[in-house]
Amino acid sequence: MAKTIMAVGAHTGDAQLTCGMLLAKHAMRGDRVVIVDLTAGERGAPKGWTTADFRAYNTECAAKFARRIGGESVVLDTPDGELYDTKENELLLADLMREYRADAVLYHWKNSLHKDHEAAHRITENAIFFASLPTFERPLPPAPISRFLCAENWEDEPGFEPYYWFDVSESFALWKEAVKELWLSEHSTSFKYLRYYEALSVARGARIGVEHATCFAPNPAAAKRQRLDLL
Repeated sequence: MAKTIMAVGAHTGDAQLTCGMLLAKHAMRGDRVVIVDLTAGERGAPKGWTTADFRAYNTECAAKFARRIGGESVVLDTPDGELYDTKENELLLADLMREYRADAVLYHWKNSLHKDHEAAHRITENAIFFASLPTFERPLPPAPISRFLCAENWEDEPGFEPYYWFDVSESFALWKEAVKELWLSEHSTSFKYLRYYEALSVARGARIGVEHATCFAPNPAAAKRQRLDLL
C-alpha cells in the first residue's frame, strides 16, 4: 500500500537537501511525497536580488525540485527569520498533515545553530501531536502518522547521532539533478551545499556497504545504528 511521506523544512532547501534522497526513493517506489517549507528563505537573497524576488524564485525552485522527484511542494507565507513556535503555526502544519494523510514525517533535529531550525523542530513535533491525536477535534480526521524522524543537517549537528540508515543509491542520481534546481545548492558563497551532502551520502554509504546512504535520528537520539530500507 502506498504511503504519504511529508518532509518539513524551516527554509526552502532544508528538506530538499537533507531528506531529498530518501524522498526520491519513496517517490520512485510509488509513494506520495510532500515537501513543506515553513519559509521561503528569502532573506538569504544574493546581491542584486530583492527579498520579494528571491522568495518568488525560491518558491518556483521548490516546485521544480518536487516535480523532478515526483512529489509536491508547499511553501508557507511566514517571513524568513520570523519563524516562531506558536499554536497558530503548529495547527497550520497539523492541518496540512491531516489534509495529506501523512504516514511519516521528516523534520529538523532539535538543536541547531539556526534559530529557525530549532523553531521548526518544535513546531513540527507539536504539529505531529495535534495531527495524529484522535480526540483533538479539527475539520479533518487524524493523520495516520506512524514514523517521525529527524534529518541530518550540517547546521543541526549538536547532539545528533545517526540511528536510522537508509540505502539511497537507487535515487541518488535523481536527487542530484533535482537539487540543482535550488539556487543555494551550487551558488551559495558561504557553504558548498551540494558538495557536502553528496560527500556525506558517500561517507554514510561506506559505513553500511552501499554507494549512498542517508541518516536520521529519533528524538531523543539513541546510541545505536539501525538500517532501514523504507519508512
